[in-house]
Amino acid sequence: MPEGPMPRDAETVAATYATDMLVLGAGSAGCVVAARLTEDAGTQVALIEAGPAAWNEPWIRIPAGFARLYASGKYDWRFHTEAEPGLDGRSIHWPRGRVVGGSGAVNGLVYLRGSPRDYDRWAQSGARGWAHDDVLPFFQRMETWDGPASEGRGTDGPIHAAEARHVSTGAKAFIESAVAMGYPRVKDFNGPWHEGAGPMQMNVKGGRRSHSGDMFLRPARRRANLHIMPERAIQRLIFDGTRCIGALVKGPAGLERWEARREVVLCAGAIGTPQILMLSGIGDGAHLAEMGIPVLHHSRGVGRNLQDHFLQRMRYRTKPCGTVNELWNAPLGKLQMAARYAWDRRGPMSIGAAEANLFARVLPGAEEPDMQYLFVNFTVTTYDVGPDAHPGFMFSACQCRPDSRGSITLRSPDPDAKPVIRANYLDAPHDQRLMVEGVKYARRIAAQAPLAALIEEELTPGPRAATDEEILAHVRRDGGTVYHPCGTARMGEDDLAPVDPLLRVKGVERLRVADASVMPLIPPSNIQPAALMIGERAAALLRGAARGG
Repeated sequence: MPEGPMPRDAETVAATYATDMLVLGAGSAGCVVAARLTEDAGTQVALIEAGPAAWNEPWIRIPAGFARLYASGKYDWRFHTEAEPGLDGRSIHWPRGRVVGGSGAVNGLVYLRGSPRDYDRWAQSGARGWAHDDVLPFFQRMETWDGPASEGRGTDGPIHAAEARHVSTGAKAFIESAVAMGYPRVKDFNGPWHEGAGPMQMNVKGGRRSHSGDMFLRPARRRANLHIMPERAIQRLIFDGTRCIGALVKGPAGLERWEARREVVLCAGAIGTPQILMLSGIGDGAHLAEMGIPVLHHSRGVGRNLQDHFLQRMRYRTKPCGTVNELWNAPLGKLQMAARYAWDRRGPMSIGAAEANLFARVLPGAEEPDMQYLFVNFTVTTYDVGPDAHPGFMFSACQCRPDSRGSITLRSPDPDAKPVIRANYLDAPHDQRLMVEGVKYARRIAAQAPLAALIEEELTPGPRAATDEEILAHVRRDGGTVYHPCGTARMGEDDLAPVDPLLRVKGVERLRVADASVMPLIPPSNIQPAALMIGERAAALLRGAARGG
């Protein structure tokens, strides 16, 4: 039997607490669930989070602060994949937010729902009731679109979304080059159709990050029926037979037992949720037996179906054209950026991970965009080092719908041990072909006027990657994650789906999951808005159940 924590019957609990609804995980979806449930004054809600609250962290509020947060690792779970066979044995860092607000508090702020067709595919895959027409009202409910009136957009929700307040010379040239190639200038990437180019939409309000840990929880914090409990790591769920009655949590003073009079909602994310389910005896029976964990419910699909977007960064040395590299390395450049942001919340510090976006059809015969290109007005080798010394920008070639699937499994029965993450990047031949063609297509964009007039040299993949074989070899050495893991506790009607379309964990009672792990298929773009929508939908389902609906 592997080494692990003390036997379960030997655990000493320092304190016991009770609430009506127990929400485990204050990530993007968990904050939405907790805030919405407390709108009913008669419902007591406890929100448990492993990370700190960090209400006043300035780098969370500043859009460009995502790079500093990434480099510092201050609010990061510091997950890494195992050695990836498809990436020459490299282990990939998977930063995930360990703070109230979760990854939505530390990410690049890109706000894209994805294609309506992809939510219809959710329903077709067995997630009945999650087609685009079903989920659209929840997207609308959660957002305020700070732009021209657009079909299907929300007007009074907590999360604000807007186009980038600063569009650089390079970003404008990127958009104009895509238009010159025949793509439309997209009026609203979150509208009925997303193919084409335009400025990036971000979750910002007045130049500051707008995330669920702030925008949903700030008003909810004044409610007497909400108890936000940070710095409490979830150890496992507690059951009475097959009925989930709470969770065991490691608090500042020792183990705490949190009991739920109604339901438990697990919102620990695509990595944490399957790990906690398995630690609690819900998962593949053979794997749990290997870990020495008693099997409460054999569910082979827990931890399977892991999906993530994969990218290759196209890095360019450019003529001086106002890139962040130039400002960063100028004697007073950093001060100028800070002063501009302090003055009117504009300039480079008002931008997150990308300024502009293109959804393109790359493979012959593609019926819809299969690649996403994200323009960034700087170049870095790693965020730990910062922008390069020369003028430069880059844009990332990202797969929209990868075929490769990975897994999350336990490393040991110790809740403090990091799980085993196998992304299996480029395992599917289709993904290999798409990445090669995606790089070649990116070069066509870069060769198009007016973008070509700004570029002096392609740094990566570079001229040594000319043939398909050379491009694929480079992608294996250099490509990486877009930070969108999902699907590890997918909802559906088949036996391999651990969660049903009402978000209830199969085989047990009074336990639901609401986070990116329930996504059957990865959306073709950045997944945070979909995670927020799942939180909205989960809260509506829970409130309906409380009313007997």
